[in-house]
Amino acid sequence: METENISYEELFRTAFDKTPFHYQTQLAETVLPELINVPTGAGKTAAILGAWLWRRINNPESVGRRLIYCLPMRTLVEQTREVAKSAVENLVLKDRFSVHTLYGGDVSDDWDIFPEREQIIIGTQDLLLSRALNRGYAMNRFRWAFHFGLFNNDCLWVFDEIQLFGDGLATTSQLQAMREKFQTFGNAKSIWMSATLDKNWLKTIDFAPKVDELKTLSLSSEDKQGEVLSKRLIAVKDLKKAGIECRLPKGLAEFVVEKHENETQTLVVVNTVKRAQEVYAEIEKLYVEAEKQSKKSDKPTLLKIKSKSLKSNCFTRVFVRLNAKNGRKYSTNNLTKTAMKNL
Repeated sequence: METENISYEELFRTAFDKTPFHYQTQLAETVLPELINVPTGAGKTAAILGAWLWRRINNPESVGRRLIYCLPMRTLVEQTREVAKSAVENLVLKDRFSVHTLYGGDVSDDWDIFPEREQIIIGTQDLLLSRALNRGYAMNRFRWAFHFGLFNNDCLWVFDEIQLFGDGLATTSQLQAMREKFQTFGNAKSIWMSATLDKNWLKTIDFAPKVDELKTLSLSSEDKQGEVLSKRLIAVKDLKKAGIECRLPKGLAEFVVEKHENETQTLVVVNTVKRAQEVYAEIEKLYVEAEKQSKKSDKPTLLKIKSKSLKSNCFTRVFVRLNAKNGRKYSTNNLTKTAMKNL
């Protein structure tokens, strides 16, 4: 499609099938901030992708030709990749923009063949930051310098969910300080995003003097009063204690299936990978049994297991998407959480 003469709102709506929020439009049409502090569910991913695509089309000098989207966990990479691919396809710009991923088990090995192309590179902090440090993981050491150059010149770094980065967060700000100190080819900036952002996290030996001057983008009063976001911000979230039978995989599976609503996403949170697998197996058994009695029941079509460490405890989040058809996304109306002692 012709993208050079359309408004940002029209481009955003074509790419994401949504009308942009005010802060998303600001990100595209005004000076790029260094910090984005907006609540979860306010569309940070679409905001970044839309703004970068818009700038590359209408004002390419304002932003680097490579968008490097850095995330703390691989499951977030998968979600972001699908959003980016869908946006590029919807805009019919696959010949101009390409999407690549760099994370454990899926390392694109052909993106660097065309360094002159405009690319969206999405990956985990270990693979991306190691390349920026000239010590690229999962690659031949004789190519380290090649990626070192590409990841420090003519690029926009975006760090999402920075509260989960750990020690890698200090590396991100220190690298940006060095780029500014030693200069780079092309535009090389960094944006840090979080729903719980504290700019003091970015204070390193060389970046600390700049922290107080960083520009922050957050929800405007127009966004907060808008119909869509206001509902999300003030939404009532009921929390009820599940029955004692939910302490066992079979009981929890029966509870989940009973509470699940068709064409919605049900989220089950447990504390070990083993328990996640057990619950999922029990859910499958229930649907197999139901299928024998009626062909109308659908099996769960997607299971994702996400783990993160928090102090000395380990929590595993299990996403079970039921009745998801043709890749359609549904809101998470049901949340089941089991609080069990770590074994």
